[in-house]
Amino acid sequence: MIHIYMKEQYVARKERIIIKDEAGKDIYLITGKWGNVGDGLYLYKIDGTLVAEVKQTKLSLMPKFDIYLSGKKVCSVSKYPGIHNPYFRVSRIHWIISGDFANHHYKILHLTKTVMTMDKVYLASGDFYALSIKREQDLPLCVCLAVILDHWVIPRAPAKDGPLNLPAY
Repeated sequence: MIHIYMKEQYVARKERIIIKDEAGKDIYLITGKWGNVGDGLYLYKIDGTLVAEVKQTKLSLMPKFDIYLSGKKVCSVSKYPGIHNPYFRVSRIHWIISGDFANHHYKILHLTKTVMTMDKVYLASGDFYALSIKREQDLPLCVCLAVILDHWVIPRAPAKDGPLNLPAY
């Protein structure tokens, strides 16, 4: 089981996102933007190697994204209305993302097996998302899905104008 963390406020405000391991070491950097069809995010290893891209292909209340690993499209992610909560379907790899969206608790399943859980955690240095991922090879894809989840599940108030001072954490 792999445990990683990403600071929640940067995800919500479209700032750069630094992904850390359990020891607090920086392992990934995400840059990019949302808002228009064709916009996307880019996941880099901390050494600058591009690992994954997320491209927004449909802009609506039920958006769609394509995810590329090493330049190859591996899946599409679509949001659907559910009875109590929305859910996401990850095509080609047959994953379903569901959860308690009001309390920021999400789960990715492949058939009946858990691929990843994602929970909001409150630490002295801020609000984070804690991701627990079963297999190391799923790590880049799960990070991309976590960013999509955070961005689209709950409406947010607009971010304040002006740049953020990014504190060390």
